[in-house]
Amino acid sequence: MKRREVIKSTMLATGAVLSTSLVSFRPFEVATAVKERYAPIRLELGELEAYILSDGVVRLESVQPVFAPNVDKAELKKELKRLHLKEDKFEGSLNVLLIKNQGKTILLDTGAGSQMGENTGHLVKALNTLNISTADITDIIITHGHLDHIGGVLDKDNKTVFSSAQYHIAKREYDFWMSQDGTTGGSGVVLAQKVFNTIEDKLNFFDYGAILFSCLETELAAGHTKGHTVFNIFSGERSIKHIVDTFHSPFLISKPQWGTAWDTDFDQAVKTRQRIIDQGITQGTLFMSCHLPWPSLGYIDRLGDTAQWTIFPYTDPTRIKI
Repeated sequence: MKRREVIKSTMLATGAVLSTSLVSFRPFEVATAVKERYAPIRLELGELEAYILSDGVVRLESVQPVFAPNVDKAELKKELKRLHLKEDKFEGSLNVLLIKNQGKTILLDTGAGSQMGENTGHLVKALNTLNISTADITDIIITHGHLDHIGGVLDKDNKTVFSSAQYHIAKREYDFWMSQDGTTGGSGVVLAQKVFNTIEDKLNFFDYGAILFSCLETELAAGHTKGHTVFNIFSGERSIKHIVDTFHSPFLISKPQWGTAWDTDFDQAVKTRQRIIDQGITQGTLFMSCHLPWPSLGYIDRLGDTAQWTIFPYTDPTRIKI
């Protein structure tokens, strides 16, 4: 069986084809999940006031077959051990960035809300620690339509959580989800279409290359979804590239070709990861991510023939100055 056929077979067998659904896996929960509180970190980037907020932790009972679906188990275990990552399960951060600029209070995505159990859905609590209410949010940028990014738009009664917010999404990403067959596309499509239909009168479209709120330059990073958007966040001479879901774990930086069944277009996602890796190595780009180890800030460096994630060093647990 050819590589592409093996990958497709694995994705179908696990129900993880992400053109139709993000989470067909069963996330496991920990007994203390409902008691956990996640403190934000203030991010000082030039004149911008920003915060990295945690919506919780994504936990899977195993790394495969969601990740590295066509990789020998022994080879995967060896790489996980080399990177000091857990070999028997997957854990990933679920981070949301908040930016205050020019009178606006902006969120990049909304976390999982009630869609993924008690390990996630902590965004509102994190906002409250900053004395920010859901009504204070003026704008929400949707990076892509997976449920861990749009699940927090609606509450359990399907009412909007952020009553004052305008929403912003790439037209290409919106069209991708709305063109799917909601009757056969799976729960991910049903949720995305419900969310986008509910906020339709507050939804604004942007093109790639657009600059939003004078501090966010948008860029297409296709593969994870068709219109997956990443951002160059800047203020003066300072900048961070937010690569969203380009990488879910450090082993996808060292082994970008291993991929994940969560990518809508597996091969395109590999190409996008390699492009971002090359940029990071040659330009010394500071990256942030939604799912890399908390607080998901770091660099991509070359270690021999391998790329490697290097966590941004900081000492103050409450703030990071770039």
